Amino acid sequence: MRELTLLEAVREALAEEMERDPRVVLLGEDIGRLGGVFRATEGLLDRFGSDRVVDTPMAELSIAGMAVGLAMRGLRPVAEIQFADFIHAAADHLIGEAARIRYRTAGDWSCPMVLRTAYGGGFRGGPYHSQSVEAYYAHVPGLKVVAPSLPADAKGLLTAAIRDPDPVIFLEHKLTYRKVRGPVPEGEHLEEIGQARVVREGDAVTLVAWGMMLQESLAAARQLAEEGIECEVLDLRTLLPLDRPALLASVGRTGRLCVVHEDTLTMGLGAEISALVCESVFDELQAPPLRVAMADVAGIPVSAPMEDALIPNAERIAAGVRELARRRGGRRAASAAYDAGIPAASSVVSVALPEDHLRSIVAAVAEACRAHPACNASFSWDGVHCHEAVRVDLDLGPLSPPRGDGTFTVVDYGSGSSLLGLPAVRPGQTAALRVGAVHRGQAMLALSVDHRAVDGAEAGRFLAFVKGRLEDDA
Repeated sequence: MRELTLLEAVREALAEEMERDPRVVLLGEDIGRLGGVFRATEGLLDRFGSDRVVDTPMAELSIAGMAVGLAMRGLRPVAEIQFADFIHAAADHLIGEAARIRYRTAGDWSCPMVLRTAYGGGFRGGPYHSQSVEAYYAHVPGLKVVAPSLPADAKGLLTAAIRDPDPVIFLEHKLTYRKVRGPVPEGEHLEEIGQARVVREGDAVTLVAWGMMLQESLAAARQLAEEGIECEVLDLRTLLPLDRPALLASVGRTGRLCVVHEDTLTMGLGAEISALVCESVFDELQAPPLRVAMADVAGIPVSAPMEDALIPNAERIAAGVRELARRRGGRRAASAAYDAGIPAASSVVSVALPEDHLRSIVAAVAEACRAHPACNASFSWDGVHCHEAVRVDLDLGPLSPPRGDGTFTVVDYGSGSSLLGLPAVRPGQTAALRVGAVHRGQAMLALSVDHRAVDGAEAGRFLAFVKGRLEDDA
């Protein structure tokens, strides 16, 4: 399958729908000869003529009003607002008219229009060209709000929006236009509005995002996976209506929720998503939901460093998820911490460690589990089942007990603990590692294994692997 940028996918969807349906017309500022401020409509004037690609005055209220009128007279208008910051000037027609027409007429009339707009920061556009406006319009019953993150979705969802019988606000993040490339089917391609999609599977935390924040969330998830924290990344794609079943199913699998959005924190869409999860699957939560968003600032600064500091990025997301993975506070019952029926054997090795070593330990253990899958497994009388994913569960003491849903447990009670202790192998696992207190730059690592699944030689190789990684990093 060929690859397109998101901008090319938008342009292709417009062209194919105009070819298929003569009722589809485009209108907006500079969309004709110029091809739009971002060139999304480039070439369409020459192909379809000025009756169907209409340059308008710089008057957003008029653009929206014309689109409402054209839709009610049987056409399929696709209006463009150059920057989402200016969409508020058209709010009267969008909120007061387009969104309410079906309701006010008891279904006798509809308003099949699309309003496309470019939103989001990172483009050095300053406070008047960088807003994220999704929360304003996702609040309005009667509208649909779509925010694709990937080129195939941009084409499939825009095609669906043009064919939809009701008004759709179609949000296109500026940075995704040329920065994001991906496979796009040739010919007709439809995606269903209102359907989210899991774009990365995991079982530690559900990361919910859309637009450019999906790319940052995926980058954070890749970084966290190296530390043994496997995130499930859910691309909402449609913000109104929300795909509640997909959201709740994902949080039910992971027990933790992190919502990432570029809009400001207070009253943002993350608050609604968090409330929905708490109302619906509270008993499944292992920790309170987390929102990673922009601070409550009145606009994106002109200063590039200040803009970068405000907008969430992979590092901020990863830092938040690390804290979220450590937190406890939900009501999910953890599995039993000890089973006297597990025949355990232990091996010990000394290793050079700094005081601040936990992150290095987790990363080394996660890598060792991949290299020695028998230690990342569960035993039953039917055989040893090696887990595909590595989930390192941390036992940091009574105030921070393990979650009980990992595939391997690391026990580290810190500098005040004993120099040597033997961990218990938890039910459903085949190995656990205890980190003794660091003394003069050295610590004892004790590995306990279920010797029905792991023999002494394999345990020794696992410990040697961990020791080697830690001392190489040091």
